[in-house]
Formats: sequence, structure tokens, C-alpha cells
Amino acid sequence: MIKPARRIYGLKLLLLSMLFSVSTAIPAKGQFTEDRVFGFLELTGSARSAGLGGNHVALADGGVSLFTANPAYLTDRAHKEVSFSYLNHLSDIYLATVDFAYHLDQLGTFASGIRYLNYGDMQRTTRDGARIGTFNAYDFSWSFAFSREWLPSLTAGIGTQLIASSYDDYQSTGVAFFGGLMYTFNEGNTIAGLSFQHLGTQLTTYDGTREELPFTITAGISHRLNHLPLRFNLALHSLNKWEIPVYDDDSPGFADYLFRHVRLGTEILFSKHAHLRLGYDHLKNQSLKSDKRLDFAGASIGLGIMVYSIHMDISRSSFSESGGITQISLSKNF
Repeated sequence: MIKPARRIYGLKLLLLSMLFSVSTAIPAKGQFTEDRVFGFLELTGSARSAGLGGNHVALADGGVSLFTANPAYLTDRAHKEVSFSYLNHLSDIYLATVDFAYHLDQLGTFASGIRYLNYGDMQRTTRDGARIGTFNAYDFSWSFAFSREWLPSLTAGIGTQLIASSYDDYQSTGVAFFGGLMYTFNEGNTIAGLSFQHLGTQLTTYDGTREELPFTITAGISHRLNHLPLRFNLALHSLNKWEIPVYDDDSPGFADYLFRHVRLGTEILFSKHAHLRLGYDHLKNQSLKSDKRLDFAGASIGLGIMVYSIHMDISRSSFSESGGITQISLSKNF
């Protein structure tokens, strides 16, 4: 993607290039192998989703923080909702998102959001290793979306994203579109969703080479049990392709490819104001796992609480031997 012919950028640039993959993986036995531009768009922008293993498209009361995963989350309940999320990634890399929604009667719900991924300061060196200063790298997107209830129990939405990336002397811009549906049935206990994301193109390229955006189609369902405080969530991602290869993979079979599309989440609903979440993404596990017999790569845990009308979510996602990453989100309707 980036060809630093004149400089050696060091370890952070290695991490940077790996963040272009779907799981923002670090070096691992099964590292995800596809190389696509603007991979930061696939990072989970909400601690609630992160606690459930990653992006889901059929969560109950999704709210504005999830509208880029499925704009059908935007309903009148999101009116004047503001959400902020912060992801403390590896090293001094961080992701910050801010989202806002507004509902207009007879029209629908509108939302706008900003996503900013900063890779921190990186050391610039010559070919001989002499230090000659530092440089910075970042990714940025500005999203807009609209959603409304078109039929009873059926909500549909569509949105667009303006994208910009800058890595020292290399810059790229792009535009993408996303959309989704959500249907609620079984008296609200069951929700089904379908969305597409990152359908677009680069407007300007890094070095004259045009690259594909991480286009994906995701279907999902959530179901709350009638007599137990449990809600189960399932997402099937990357439905626009069957084979999802990972590095150093020995002849994957049908089951391997099937489960790489699967993302699972469970919510334990202690009360209206306190939820415990568990999640698992099999593709992340295959991409990040080590040679250990028991490896929690791809697993996550989260907690959601509401205090004085402020919703706070926190999650912890495992990155195998490299530790884990923590994300926190705050949201409130004004």
C-alpha cells in the first residue's frame, strides 16, 4: 500500500500496515491476508458491540453509536442522542468517535458521526538508522445517514462516508455508502437485520495504485428468552464472499470457512440499568491466535450500566499474547 523507498519507519509503521486488515491484527500465526484500503472503517465504534465480539446489525436498542454498522438502528428513540467512544489500542494508537442523531416527525431520523484513528508519533530514520525526526499518521471519516420506518416493524436506512487518510507524505481520500434493514417481530423479543458497508471507491490514491474498500454484507439476528434474562446475538459477516483466507493456513475446509463468518454475542440482563456481555469472533481468533492449546483471541467481555440517564459501556477484547484492548462509550439523549 505504502512504499517508503527513502525511509525506514520502524515498528509502529509495521503495526500501522497491519491495522489495514479487517481485524487490525498484529503478527500472528493465522494473520488475515487480504489487503484493502481504509480498513479502519471496520473497527468497532461502540464498546457495546465490542463486548459482543464486534459489529452486529440486529441489536435491541442499538442507538446512534451503531448507525455506521446498520443505519436502521436510527429510530425516534435516538432523538437528540449524543454518543462518544474511545478505543485505547496497542502502543499509543487510539480511535475516537462522536455521533449525533435527530428525529423529525413525518420524515425520519438523521445522524452524523466522526471517526478518527491516530497512530501517534513515529520515528523517521535514514537507511542507515540515523534519526531525522518524527511524523504522524491518521485515518478520518465523516458519516451521514437517514432512516425511517417504512412498514410496521420494518426500518430501513442509508448513509454515506467521506474518508481521508494521511501517512506522512502519502495521502488518500475516498467515498463510501452503507445501508441496512431491521425487522422486529415476536413482540419485540426477536430482531433480524441486514446491512452492507463500505461500498465505494478511492477518490485519490496513495501512490497511483487504486485499491478496493473493505466492502461487506452482514446479516444478523438477536433473540431474548421469555423466561430468562438472556439475549443471544448472531452476526454472519462478509457474506459477499465465501473464502476468507488467513496466513499460514493449512488447506481450510468447509467448516473453517463457515465459522470465519460467524460472530456471537450474549447479553445477561441483570436489570434495566446493568448488562453483562460476552462475545466471540472466530475470524479474529484464527487471525490472532498463537500456538497455545487454549487461546482467548477473539473473545471479549463488556459491561453496560445507566447512571442518571447516561449510558456507559466498557469492553475488553483479547489479542492473544499481545494482551487486549479496552474501549469505553458514553451516550445520552438531550
